[in-house]
Amino acid sequence: MKKIIAALTLTTAMSSGAFACSKPATKPEFPDPATAVSAQMVKANNEVKAYVKAMQDYLGCAGLSRSAEKKELDDLKAYAESFNEIIRAYKAKGG
Repeated sequence: MKKIIAALTLTTAMSSGAFACSKPATKPEFPDPATAVSAQMVKANNEVKAYVKAMQDYLGCAGLSRSAEKKELDDLKAYAESFNEIIRAYKAKGG
């Protein structure tokens, strides 16, 4: 009986998100807008959206100091804007 209770407690703790707060490992790479095809741009767009969402989730649970959180948000905004520039360049070439 004690083993069952311990297993249920561990399962509940793990599913509560207590262990799920981790920073995404790496930022997705951007394709070269001069040579990219539509499929590459769509894939990159999906990866960037997933990364931004994962970072937002991480920042919501990480408990960072205000200055550290602001730095992470500024970095995330710069990253997203860089991708928007890639999209604009891709569209400008007729993509």
